[in-house]
Amino acid sequence: MADQTEPRIDVHLLTLNEPAQWRAACIASLDGAPIRLHVVPGIPGRIGEARAAGYAQGTLPLVSFVDPDDLYEASAFTQLADALDACPKAVMAYTDEALTDEDGRDIAVRRLAYSRWQHATSASHVHGLIVMRRAAVEAALKDTTNLNNFSEWLLTLLITKRGGVLYLPIVGRHWRQHPQQSHRTGDPEAVQRIRQAAPHWR
Repeated sequence: MADQTEPRIDVHLLTLNEPAQWRAACIASLDGAPIRLHVVPGIPGRIGEARAAGYAQGTLPLVSFVDPDDLYEASAFTQLADALDACPKAVMAYTDEALTDEDGRDIAVRRLAYSRWQHATSASHVHGLIVMRRAAVEAALKDTTNLNNFSEWLLTLLITKRGGVLYLPIVGRHWRQHPQQSHRTGDPEAVQRIRQAAPHWR
């Protein structure tokens, strides 16, 4: 990072076959965030396993991830870390996100105020910038490593069994829409597993 911000969050970025200019723009958008960035090679067809390797990087008490095809608001990392510091019983904090086109221009903002029911039924509900406590992630990670798609959805569901969820109504992530996004391939088997394993709030 360009400034001397004290790192508070270990953040991993899985790199695979994204355009180099997108990855560079993602990394540039993190400038000034209070993070320690770890660039980790992705594993084709094994996103859960690659994520586990990413979360294993570093020793800071808070963890997060960024995707190389998206852009981020550096100040949001500070706000999420501050929110977790102020609420010790919470295990996760997250933001809204903006949808962007393939060129990175914002199209619309997704407002994602927390709903347990929506979290249990939708992979894209807790989906902005997400910061979690390392201890909660490490306790749940073994149940997500053999998932390809949607490992983040299952992980965030599982850690909510361990504490509260904080929602910040700010844009933390700019989610680039393009044909190669992993979620577009779908994964009915993973969705079924997640709905069986996750808490059911109705």
